[in-house]
Amino acid sequence: MKGRFLSEVVRLGTADAGETLGLALEKELPIVLASRGGSAPIPGISAHLKKLLAHPMPVTGVLSGAVTGDAPTLFLACDALLMAPRSSLRFDPMGRGEAVLLALRLGHGGASRVWFAGGRLSAHEARRAGWAEVVPEGFDAALDAARSRFDGLSLKALGLLRPLLHHQAGLPVGPAQALERASFALAFETGDPAEGVAAFLEKRKPRF
Repeated sequence: MKGRFLSEVVRLGTADAGETLGLALEKELPIVLASRGGSAPIPGISAHLKKLLAHPMPVTGVLSGAVTGDAPTLFLACDALLMAPRSSLRFDPMGRGEAVLLALRLGHGGASRVWFAGGRLSAHEARRAGWAEVVPEGFDAALDAARSRFDGLSLKALGLLRPLLHHQAGLPVGPAQALERASFALAFETGDPAEGVAAFLEKRKPRF
């Protein structure tokens, strides 16, 4: 693997997926949720979903085949999906906020099309909404891309990015700009900007 930071990969089709996810959530690292399709129960899914949505680091989903059961609900916490061709998610509303989260990811029009299709979200529909990227090379290539997605980036900056995007959504211009200024100041306090400038001047990769 390249880079200094490795994402925590959680394979949702395994018997210990819930335990593995719980351990990943304790670390301040990007998380990759991966599934090759099928269905498997995930104990404590409601608590895991809440923690994923509040996780400070980016969450990326990687899938192939038809994913059913509990896993699609957890994929709703992902900031982006990397999908193999002809893959899909099948949602069954269980009162965990699936309808609201799907509307946030796809817009009301996209979410309505999914429910009219029996709860099936195709790779085409997810890409159409700008939530997913289809990786023609398949699952393994998508997983490699997700693992290396944030290599070489500052973990401190990544830790600011996700909360900033969530908190800024729907804010009026004034409060949104104030939040951006505060985050900008926090980023400079880390010392990472100085390393970025030094790396640029010395024509090398930054070492955060």
